[in-house]
Parts: sequence; structure tokens; C-alpha cells
Amino acid sequence: MLTLTNARVFDGLAMLPGRRTVTLDGNQITAVSEDGKLAAAGERIDLGGMVLMPGMISCHLHSDNYKWGIADFIAGDRLGKERPPGVLMACGVRTCRVLLESGFTGYVGAACSNDIDAQLKMAIAEDIIPGPRILACGHHVGTTADNNDSRKWWHRYDTPGTDLFADGPDAVRALTRDEIRRGVEVIKIFVSSGHAIPGHHGKRNMSHAEMAAIVEAAHERGAKVRAHVCHRDLILEAVALGIDIIDHGDEVDEDCIEAMAKAGSFWVPSLKFLQLAIDQNWPDPDGSTAYGHANLHRTIPLAHKAGVRILLGDDYGGPPLPHEVGSYNEELGLYAGIDGIGPSDVITWATKYAGELLVDAPAKVGVVEAGALADLIVVDGDPLADLSLLERPEQSIKAVFRDGVAVIDRLPSAARRQAAA
Repeated sequence: MLTLTNARVFDGLAMLPGRRTVTLDGNQITAVSEDGKLAAAGERIDLGGMVLMPGMISCHLHSDNYKWGIADFIAGDRLGKERPPGVLMACGVRTCRVLLESGFTGYVGAACSNDIDAQLKMAIAEDIIPGPRILACGHHVGTTADNNDSRKWWHRYDTPGTDLFADGPDAVRALTRDEIRRGVEVIKIFVSSGHAIPGHHGKRNMSHAEMAAIVEAAHERGAKVRAHVCHRDLILEAVALGIDIIDHGDEVDEDCIEAMAKAGSFWVPSLKFLQLAIDQNWPDPDGSTAYGHANLHRTIPLAHKAGVRILLGDDYGGPPLPHEVGSYNEELGLYAGIDGIGPSDVITWATKYAGELLVDAPAKVGVVEAGALADLIVVDGDPLADLSLLERPEQSIKAVFRDGVAVIDRLPSAARRQAAA
């Protein structure tokens, strides 16, 4: 039993009034009570008025990327072939530690090579390495000659990198089932080109029938589907087919927002990528990057107001989006800088909304309430008053609890004492 006392609590939606006592039993929160109502036995930690909140969750992450930038991909090189599989797995282990140090206790994969998400999840469950809670993704599932199929056609390999290609409903259904057999919990598909990456084969990457086959095969086996989709009509098509996560969505409009809200879709705009493209003056011959950047600034507040579950996450890996401590946290301030979006909103996206994707009911994560899983962080200061605190995790985050265990502990020893049995 562990009791955290004298805490200000952000419960995933709002800062609770006064100070609270939060009791953990194993990996679960058992009580959130008015301060002073203590458990009878076990360790107590006096948080001295620091903020206790859910651990954050990144919902678009490539765990095996590290030093290799987007320029290589644009040039036609194969993702997932940058280094041998063992080195890419080492990158994944490093990413897990970077996430924890940043205050992120979970991630939802957005594609990897070599089944790395699923193997990281296994290694964490078997206590081989420390790491976040993971909803494992697998390869990109695409079609022959789509936007991810390298123009360097002579680059063929005996084993795939990050991308798998097949054609027709039966073939992509078989790929989906095999991905699930290998431990994948969310299937990543490329429906369209776009999101500041020049396309070379038109907007559509995958037929309606292929998309439908993947969704059916995934859902009947309990897996989710996420789609890289940027163009309006294809977004509407993806939502209508029941795709769970819309990645990017540069051309989202009011019709898309209405459809996503009605369907209960998750949306990961990954605005930081577009912001970097604007800031670094990347080539934009058709104006699609500038349009997407401006359009997301217009539509994100509309989607938030409509109840769409917006999530954090982006194409972290090599330059310009490195896996470095605090890098993921910069998204908080980016979104909170949009008119109509505040600090409480983006922290809710990073905790409560993300938790609804990361684990299926009746399990709960991303909230501080009785019965929820104890993935928590302790922040020295009030992030609602100064969101930049979360962008400086090495200074402001004093503890990270994963399943009730302190995996990062910078709390003063004087705060601890053993309760009477």
C-alpha cells in the first residue's frame, strides 16, 4: 500500500479543489479522498502541495527511429532498414526510457519495423526493461506503388522494413491477420499521400474495398485501425468505414468534424511536423503544407468544441523530431497557443482522451480516480498556470509511477515515512 498525501490533483479533466490523498494498492488507485484521510498501513509520501496527475500518453510514435531523418524517406530510402534489427530494437529500448523521463507513461504505436512495439511490450511485461504502457503497432500496411513504395524500385529486400505491400481485399486481409498474430494491436494503413510529404502517385493509396477488408479483419480480432489520411473525401470515407484513429487530417472540415464526433473517432493532427515544415521553410510547391497548417489552426478548436477526442503525438525519430527528453512535451504549448485551446484542454488530450485509446474498458488509465491504473506523475508547480513546466521534465517532474511503481524518483527522502501497521 502506498499513500500520496498533501497533493493537488489534476484528475484528467480538471484540478480538484483543495488537497487530496491518493491511495495505491499494487498497480491500482483505490481511493482519492480529502487530505488527511489516510490508509492504515504502508508507505506514505507527502507531496507538499505538488501536483499529482496522470502520466501523459503519446498517440503517434515510431519507437525504432532515432538518428535517421525524414529526408532519407523523401529521397526514397526504405524505413526500417537504416540499421540491423538489433540496433533498431536498442533504439526502441532507448525510446522507452526517454518517454518515462519526459513524463509519458504510455504510447500508441504508429508503425515500426521488426515487430519492435510488440517485443518491447513483452520485455516490459516480463520485467526485462522498464518502459511505458504500449498499444503495439506493426508495419505500415500499404499497396504496391503507393506513396510509401520507394521510387528506388531496385531497392528490394529479403525481409521488409517498416512497410508491407499487398493488393486486393484478400491480400490485405491476410496481412492484417498476420500482423495481429505477431502481437500488433493497432493496424496502420496509408489511405492517402500528404502531410508535408510530396506525393508521387496521386491522393488515394488504397481502394475502398481494401480499406474495408482491413477494418473488418482487425475489428473482428479486437485490433484497432489507424489511417494516415490527409484529404477531405478520404477522411470521410475512413470514418464511415469505422477506422478508429485519423492521423494528420490536414483537410479536415466541418463535415469531417461532425462525422468524427458522431463516430467517436480519435484524431491525431500531429501539428508539430507541419509547424517545423513552416519554420524551416521546407519546399511546398503546391501550397499543401501551408494550407494544412492554417486549416488545422482553424479546425482544431472546432473539433475540440464538438467533442472530438484529439490526441498528442507526431513522427518522432530522427531530425527534425528527435526522441529526446522533453521533445514530446513541446506539443502541449504548441496546441495551447491556438485560439480557443487552453492548458487544461491539451493536458486532457494527453491523459484522459489518450487513456481511452490506450486501454479498453473496463480498464482505465489517464485519470486519477478509484479503480484506475496507477500511471502517474508528480509535477513541482501548477502546469495549468505555467504549461511550460511540462516542457522541462528534468526539472519539474519529480516522480513517474508506472503501474504503481516509481520508475523515476526525484522526491526528497524527507517526504517519506512508514505508516503504523
